[in-house]
Amino acid sequence: MEWAQANARSLGIGAIVIAALGAGTWVVSRSNETKALAASRALAESQRSVASGNLPLAAADLQKVVQRYGSTNAGVQAKLLLAQVLFQQEKVDEGLKLLDETGKAGALQSSLHGLRAGGLEQAGKPAEAAAEYLKASQSTSLSSERESYKADAARALVAAGKKDEALKIWQAMADDQASPLNSEARLRVGELSATVASK
Repeated sequence: MEWAQANARSLGIGAIVIAALGAGTWVVSRSNETKALAASRALAESQRSVASGNLPLAAADLQKVVQRYGSTNAGVQAKLLLAQVLFQQEKVDEGLKLLDETGKAGALQSSLHGLRAGGLEQAGKPAEAAAEYLKASQSTSLSSERESYKADAARALVAAGKKDEALKIWQAMADDQASPLNSEARLRVGELSATVASK
């Protein structure tokens, strides 16, 4: 008791600091929640522009979401959707640049790689696209999505003239009875084996 009385001022200051920190944390947390909610609403409005088919308007709306809320989950989704809209407008270089600037996309990382691969294919770079599809397959936890990205990588490798590498991917899928693309993989192995053998 004597110690508490002697140090009452210090204890009082400590209690005030702890209360201020708690209040500050609550304010920041609340602010982040409000920002995330506003970003989600803005993204939903932009998605309506995309659905209407008005690509220039959609690009402008999505750009606003990216500028205001780029660090939020909805902001990252807006970047991916904006890149897709840019690809549809034949602005492939702009779309790829935007995806390069996105960096880490958290749970959307596989979508980021898959979208980048599509842009690279559109730009006539199938070998680079195949590498991105493989990154996408490694980034997803969904087995069906993983197999789909691998199949896309194999198709891109064929387009790049790398049939031996494509054959390896298809063969691994053909050997995996659990693969949802097992039947297609066996068909592609037959086609590519004949092509490779005839070289």
